[in-house]
Order: sequence, then structure tokens, then C-alpha cells
Amino acid sequence: MPFEADFYAQKSQQVQKKGMILLGSWATLNILSGSTGYFLSEKSPRYFHQMNAAWNLVNLGIAGFAYYQIAQNDVLSWNYSESLQQLQSLDKILLFNAGLDIGYMATGAWLWERGLRKDSNRLIGYGKSLLLQGGFLFAFDVVLYLLHSPLTNGLINISDQLEITASGLRIHF
Repeated sequence: MPFEADFYAQKSQQVQKKGMILLGSWATLNILSGSTGYFLSEKSPRYFHQMNAAWNLVNLGIAGFAYYQIAQNDVLSWNYSESLQQLQSLDKILLFNAGLDIGYMATGAWLWERGLRKDSNRLIGYGKSLLLQGGFLFAFDVVLYLLHSPLTNGLINISDQLEITASGLRIHF
């Protein structure tokens, strides 16, 4: 059983690392294009690029910190319960984040609409940016959840194969 739990914990760690590389790459691309776009554009596109760059400074920090933390985890030292708790925790975080992402998009739509009513290039640009960034993060969190939750379920299924008998623990394959 420890070998099987290790398998799921290691796979989880791999998925998380790849996710943080993707998030960091997205952030870097947005920082570079947003910074360039800010100086090369005007009106609402200028604010769109400004928000993209600023938003992704935060994303880059999150991705870097998370990658470092993930890499520091010695998943082979985790027992079954620790592995299950960690995998379930990530699934919950991803679903919670997807809800936040919907909030970002709603805020972006509200800012965009308000910008149109107030004739504010800043609100229009910021609103469009929040729609884009929230949309990316929503897709990111949902896809990461869809890739990760089968690992959690696989780990849960290990416990279904256990049987405690008078003579000890038996695993059914």
C-alpha cells in the first residue's frame, strides 16, 4: 500500500509543478506584452495592457512561490492519510479558486459596462483585462482540477481494497 500511495502523491506533485510552470509562463508573457503594449497604445488598450502586466506580477509571484513549496515536499515521506489529505486539499482549493475566477470575470464585465456608461477608458481597459485574466484562471483551475481529481479518487480507491481481518491487513487487487 505505501508504494501505491507514493505513486499518487508523486503524480500529484508532477501535475502541480507543470501547472505552476504554465501559470508562470502565462504571467511572464502577460508582463512582457502588457508592459510593451502599455507604451505602444493609448486609450482603453493602454489600461488593458497595464492591468495585464500588474495582474500577472501577482500570478508570477504565486507560481514561483507555489513551485518552490511543491518542490520542497517530500511526498515519499507521507503516509496514506497525509497523501490523501494533501490531494483532497488541492482539489478543494482548485474548486474554490474557480469560484473566485468567476468573480473576477463578473467584476471585469461590470467595470467594462461602467466604463462604457461613464466614457472611461481606464474602466473599459481594466474590465477587459479582468475578463481575460479571470477567464484564463478559470480554465486553468478547472483543467488542473480535472487532471488532479482522478489522482485523488485513485488514492481513495486504495482504501476500498483494504480488508482488516483477525490475521492482519489484506489488500484486494
